[in-house]
Amino acid sequence: MSIETTHPKRILVFLPVAAANAIVAKLASHGHDSVAVSTFPEAFIALRSDHYSFAITTRPEIDLLRNIRSIPVVNLEVFFHTEPSGDGPLVTSKRFDSSAFMKRIEFLVQPMATRVEPAGAERAKNEAVREPKTPRWWVAVKSMLGLPRRREGLKDVRS
Repeated sequence: MSIETTHPKRILVFLPVAAANAIVAKLASHGHDSVAVSTFPEAFIALRSDHYSFAITTRPEIDLLRNIRSIPVVNLEVFFHTEPSGDGPLVTSKRFDSSAFMKRIEFLVQPMATRVEPAGAERAKNEAVREPKTPRWWVAVKSMLGLPRRREGLKDVRS
């Protein structure tokens, strides 16, 4: 068994042409290799290959991409935040949160083994595995029925 060097995979950007080119330029400025596609046939051909680690698109196209191939998809819309602009309360504009976007991209380009786990998952690994605590209502029912409180000597049918 030989060890091969793995090249980082590309990022697929499935958006209208102008938006896709802007995102590809942003990714390129941070050193990421990405490809822009704007039609369904282009996305289909791209995803049938194994050259892409994840995709960037908008909400309506997420299911479309996942039906072609099961890969992570970044919803670009979640990085746009509404801000009031001008003096009137009815006038709003949307601001792109590029730092949050790039943090998400940096997280996804990392190999799975080096990704940081949530604090709760790490804490759960370090603690001893405990058996689930029996709910109080079940203890009361067993007591009323005269059943033994502990399951000593019984085998679990699920194992």
